[in-house]
Amino acid sequence: MIKWSVLRELKAGDAFEAPQGLLSLIDEGVYKISDTQYCLADAVIGNEQSSLTLVSLYWAASEGAFKRAYFMEVEADDLAVCVPPVELLPEGAGATYGELKRAMASVSNVMEHASYRVMSDGAFVHKSLENSSAAYHFRSTDIMDDELPYAIIWKCRPVNLSAQK
Repeated sequence: MIKWSVLRELKAGDAFEAPQGLLSLIDEGVYKISDTQYCLADAVIGNEQSSLTLVSLYWAASEGAFKRAYFMEVEADDLAVCVPPVELLPEGAGATYGELKRAMASVSNVMEHASYRVMSDGAFVHKSLENSSAAYHFRSTDIMDDELPYAIIWKCRPVNLSAQK
């Protein structure tokens, strides 16, 4: 497992390297780092070597939870619950829906939305709290202030190319 404090510092477009044997391919562009860490990355092939370019990071309570969050495979979710890493929470915030919503709203705009499998059966996937840094996903259709997120998307901020000139 790579420390979240290290992963948080990565930017979209950064070359992503994990220790040998730590990264496993789940699907095209989707990689498992550990039981609770996942990344989306583009493969770059050149000069007899391939590397990964980071897009975003996920924390999920389990692989089943990740599959629900990313692939919308509600049936794959094992309903695992655990406290997310403090490094992925707004500064000074607790991990519950109510605490996250209040903390996010106090410093920036927070968007609340829900996701459904519209193209197939219309099944509810999750409700989310989202800002420019992260999206926190919750399983319950009801708003429960004490609910913990089951998955978090950490939006790796892109490198500002104009600032480098």
